[in-house]
Amino acid sequence: MLFLTILEQIILPILILIGIGMIVNRFFQLDMKTLSKLLMYIFIPAIAFIKIYETKISLVLLASIMGFLILQLIIVSLIGMGVSRLMHFGKSMKASFQNSIILSNNGNIGLPLNDLVFRHDPYAMSIQIVVVVFEILVTFTLGLFNAGAAKEGLKNSLLTLVKMPILYTLFLAFCLNFGEIKIPDSIMVPIRTTANGMISIALITIGAQVAVTVFNKNSLAVFVSTFIRLLIAPVIAFFLILLFGLEGITAQALLIASAMPTSRNSASLALEFDNEPEFAAQAVLLSTLLSAVTMTLVIYLSKLLF
Repeated sequence: MLFLTILEQIILPILILIGIGMIVNRFFQLDMKTLSKLLMYIFIPAIAFIKIYETKISLVLLASIMGFLILQLIIVSLIGMGVSRLMHFGKSMKASFQNSIILSNNGNIGLPLNDLVFRHDPYAMSIQIVVVVFEILVTFTLGLFNAGAAKEGLKNSLLTLVKMPILYTLFLAFCLNFGEIKIPDSIMVPIRTTANGMISIALITIGAQVAVTVFNKNSLAVFVSTFIRLLIAPVIAFFLILLFGLEGITAQALLIASAMPTSRNSASLALEFDNEPEFAAQAVLLSTLLSAVTMTLVIYLSKLLF
């Protein structure tokens, strides 16, 4: 059965690496900031460069993907605002809740999942890279403002954004790709070697974070956030895919990307600006755990529908 095959061959390897991260962190208390910096400044830029450099993606398709992502963000944000009003959230809780549903883990989980689902297909990975870049832009603009950065002005969020190496990596990769410029093996081999380590490092990092998160309060808000992030977001994505007329691998990759659990960046922002950090950490934990089931379902449906 396709569903069980997906669970065994795609989801189970991810869970095993997450489990390793949990166990290792229990014994050695890994430095989360160091792991985060390794991912953001070395491993993710490396895999982004390789995939963009090696694939061909038209500007028309790129525009469609960006249109899809922007419209999806707007709809999910509006849902978050409505839920926050209905549940009478305070200012801090509203900010943290909003980030928990608009910021998804398309980097640490989405990239390795895409690699496994599409069996190292450069085209599928290039779509995922576009999603990751969009997530980074949203995190360090709208995400920062939701968490309280607006109090400090636009300057800090822009400074954080321009420090992200992936932006410059992508620009360079696109230029080399469109210019059809060959890179010598002496440069490509270390980049490719680094990129190959991204999957394990990303998933072990997720496991390490899950290991130190506990439940205490805001249970209803956590469940509502997880429901929107894991189930409502893919439904929205499905109708937007139909609206934009996307098909095949493009449609499958975007539908799967929409089902990612809450980004750990939402918890980091909540902690940084003291916006209900306990809720944010719990939202990351619950959505990550339950995504093993929901992502299996979404992958299964993506294969059937597209």
